[in-house]
Amino acid sequence: MPRSEPLRNAALVAEIENAVARRSYGDLFARLCRLSALPGPRPNYKLACAVGEAIAGYGRKADALVTELCSMDAERAPAKSAAEFLPIVGAYSLVARCRADMAAASEFSRLRALAEDGRYLVRDGVRLALEGIAADRGDEFAARLADWTNGYLAAAVAIEALASRSWLDAVKSPDDLFLRLDEAFSLVEDAPRADQRSQGYRTLLKALSEAPARILDRFPQATLAWLETRAATEHVELRGALSALIDRARGRGHGAGKFERLEQMLAASAPPRRDPKTYVGPTRKRGARRR
Repeated sequence: MPRSEPLRNAALVAEIENAVARRSYGDLFARLCRLSALPGPRPNYKLACAVGEAIAGYGRKADALVTELCSMDAERAPAKSAAEFLPIVGAYSLVARCRADMAAASEFSRLRALAEDGRYLVRDGVRLALEGIAADRGDEFAARLADWTNGYLAAAVAIEALASRSWLDAVKSPDDLFLRLDEAFSLVEDAPRADQRSQGYRTLLKALSEAPARILDRFPQATLAWLETRAATEHVELRGALSALIDRARGRGHGAGKFERLEQMLAASAPPRRDPKTYVGPTRKRGARRR
């Protein structure tokens, strides 16, 4: 998301200044909630961006305010409530700080924590906020997300941000992008069975079936080469994700012939089908009933 225009709401500007100076947040938070467009399908991201940049302009003086915004967990700011807007503003504040200092490890660490949030709108706010960094610092941005790909939800946010038009238009080399894709793919491939019904696992699997189709638009040859390195996976759900990805890419106008080699590799690595002469079908409930 591009940089926003300066805040023109004088009352909001005054409440930010008061919150920074006096660490009194009630009035500011109440106004942000009223202007949030929540509950609803889409928060007022334009306002979140403008407020985040205004807060970042106070530098370290606003540390306590940023911390309070980011600490609005699901108990204090339930999903689908207006208060959910507050951690989104916190994410934009952190991103505005990171734009000024890409080496700000603590800010990226707090962003990563928000990317692991169970609330979809908070994670989506992080993703959209990250696009601002992506547009400014394309090549550096992908490398900065290296420690996001060891958690399912954070990895999904990272992959989606790296597949955004903002980043793809700005980046010159896709090398770090494919490293992040490798890490995310391996995270799913090596996931313990206990994780496979988790929200994070399913979210990352979905991202891996969707994001590379957009990356293919910008880096077609490199993306195809990466997909072919993963075609031998024995992971059933990842194989399904790759097949779905091919369908999505064709839907985006990529010619059918482009995927012939990939489809041949997927077919060649598929597990052998069961012999219909000996396969007796599902065995669940075939035995005597237990009482």
